[in-house]
Amino acid sequence: MFRSLKYQNPVVREHLAGQYAMGLLSNQVKKRVEAFIKYDATFEQEVIHWQVRLAPLNEIPEEVPAPAGLKQKVLARIQSENQAPSSTLLEQVMIWWKSVLLWQGAAFASITALIIFITMPFNSPTQQTTSTGTLSYLAVMQSQQASTEPPLVISAYSKTEKSPSRLEFRWNERTPNQDLSNATLWAIERETGSFIQLTKLAVGIKKMNLTAAQWKAVNNSLELIVVDGDSLSSRVLLRGTCLQLANWVS
Repeated sequence: MFRSLKYQNPVVREHLAGQYAMGLLSNQVKKRVEAFIKYDATFEQEVIHWQVRLAPLNEIPEEVPAPAGLKQKVLARIQSENQAPSSTLLEQVMIWWKSVLLWQGAAFASITALIIFITMPFNSPTQQTTSTGTLSYLAVMQSQQASTEPPLVISAYSKTEKSPSRLEFRWNERTPNQDLSNATLWAIERETGSFIQLTKLAVGIKKMNLTAAQWKAVNNSLELIVVDGDSLSSRVLLRGTCLQLANWVS
């Protein structure tokens, strides 16, 4: 089984090693990967490499005492927010977090998760489910190169009576532009680890409608990846875990 070309594909190996190290695989796939680790010593080193990369995220940062008076300022800020208009809530939260991050370190993954949470619209359930569909999945695409910020966020919206399901691409204007003129977007199936090509990425793409098969691929995906070219043996440009968003509860 492990002699098949699939297990020699560098994209497949990289994906399996990373997902195993992060504990994101299903039990069935995890058992196969553990058997592959015993079979292939080189793949075992790839897994170890990923574990070493992720190790700093498990380290507890050294506690640093908060500046004098910060607690009182935070409490005063919270009290003032109770009377503040909802339109200023995002600005106030950002100011508060900036004051905290000045003295308390945090892992990059935690900061990214915080940014995603804060930038989600503070809307009611009726505003989230509209005639244009419900935001169901989100993938924060990270570059393989060292970068302080994700260059792209891909959002998946469900279909409605008036519009098909679709993907929306939002580019980070603070990161350098990447040449994606020959790139393709793929979904990696959660249970089997199989790869399904979704689309070729045109320059400046902002939206694409999905067929039923493409929506199913996104719905069942663990991760989305962007590769340079038409083949999985090509260089990986971007990748991101596909997060399924829970329904809003009133």
